[in-house]
Amino acid sequence: MKNASFACCLLVALLAPGCASSVWKRTEKISSNGEEARLYVPKLWAPLLPGSVYPNKRAPVPTKGRPAVIVVCPGAGRCPKSEILRPLAERGIVVLLFEGGLKEPPKADLLRTRPEAASAPQGLLLVEPTADFLRGCMGAGATPAAVAILCGRASEPRALPSPSSPSRQRFDSPPRRVLLAALLGSEANVSSIPSDEVIEKLYAPDAAGRLPREAYRDAAEWLAGELGAR
Repeated sequence: MKNASFACCLLVALLAPGCASSVWKRTEKISSNGEEARLYVPKLWAPLLPGSVYPNKRAPVPTKGRPAVIVVCPGAGRCPKSEILRPLAERGIVVLLFEGGLKEPPKADLLRTRPEAASAPQGLLLVEPTADFLRGCMGAGATPAAVAILCGRASEPRALPSPSSPSRQRFDSPPRRVLLAALLGSEANVSSIPSDEVIEKLYAPDAAGRLPREAYRDAAEWLAGELGAR
């Protein structure tokens, strides 16, 4: 009986959040136009066997030239970091998080001089963006090709530009891909964009009436696929 109690206590201790090892190799603060952000560099390991998807936790490898995602949370509102960050780290994605929001769309060259993400594709993850901010991000010519939008409310139809709009004409390179994750009943009008460019996923709210964790994990999975994170 004592052995069973000891084993139970040991299992609880091992599963406690404080005992879990970090998925990040390091983090650091970065400033851009007076705005504060934090850079998250994931831990990476060599495959357990050649071609295996399972990591060898005894063989760490340098984090260089990895796909990156710039995350912008709302200036006033909730920034669910735990839901956002861990799924991205598990896919070996470098993250630059603006927890307090941004007044202007993020610059495309924020990470181009960083060895962790240099010469690698970049994506954008917007959490509850305002219509004006979303329009600015979608209209900027240097915007990443993959944009994930997490929204618990309906976006204004004007936020997603139509193919003939001036902002649409500023797109450089191939048409960007957009993932829109929203709550059931808050669907945005995305009919102005060809269906092969926008993927809309709807979710039932969690107990607090917010987007469930599944939405953040799906967004990370989609971004990893679009950016070629392996």
